[in-house]
Amino acid sequence: MITSIKIIVPTLNTYLILPKLINSLKVQTWKDWNLLFVDGDSDKKHTNWIQSKCLSDSRLNVIKQEENFRGIYGAMNQGFKTIEDNELVLFWGSDDWAISPCVFEDIILKVNAYKKKYDLIVCRGKYIDYKSKKITRKANFFKNKFLISLNGEMFKKSLFLGMTPPHQATFFNKNSFDKLSSFSENFKLASDLDYFLKFSCIDNISVLVLDNELVNMSNNGVSSKKNFLRFKEVLYSYKNIFGIFFFVPYTLRYIRKITIKLFNIG
Repeated sequence: MITSIKIIVPTLNTYLILPKLINSLKVQTWKDWNLLFVDGDSDKKHTNWIQSKCLSDSRLNVIKQEENFRGIYGAMNQGFKTIEDNELVLFWGSDDWAISPCVFEDIILKVNAYKKKYDLIVCRGKYIDYKSKKITRKANFFKNKFLISLNGEMFKKSLFLGMTPPHQATFFNKNSFDKLSSFSENFKLASDLDYFLKFSCIDNISVLVLDNELVNMSNNGVSSKKNFLRFKEVLYSYKNIFGIFFFVPYTLRYIRKITIKLFNIG
């Protein structure tokens, strides 16, 4: 039985954009959530702001990013190690926020209706221009109107067809941590894809795909400004798993993204 949701947020001098994320959690109808900031080498103004927020609400906590955990994915790995039983975990950026006040409650009720404990629970999201507030692209694993349960083979086949779970809309848990406990810190932008690809190769995994829209994600982050590096890391990730057939998921991935953006499919 899932009882709690943990949101892990790497931070580095991002206190000016964090209120939207925090406020979207405080209005949730499901009150059993906690927010963990993994803070890098931030300045005094940021750290004071974070600490004041944590003092005002016991559900907010902060830990200092350790030197042996490098970059954003290192901060996520450090947070990964705090996962507890009966807890669903999300990895959000400072500029992400919950899509509606009842989304956590809706998802937990659906998940708990199943007796099976899934390794990953994949929902949907939207990319938003942080300044104009306009939706620029929908982020879906694939379009579905029903609950879909995938085994490892089906999950891997979906990835081969260019479908990728948005990691900000994917719940992890103790099961997933026990099977694959870290994101590769060798990647700057595509370690989430690398994680899902490696995870699909593990025996006896289970993935639940829900139709719930979970999160708004800003498309003004660092990954949107370093396209060449992302293309390179995505290619390497596919090649590492699919070998000479890497061009199939690589091509289908970007055809899918362009189609969704142009025709608002999803």
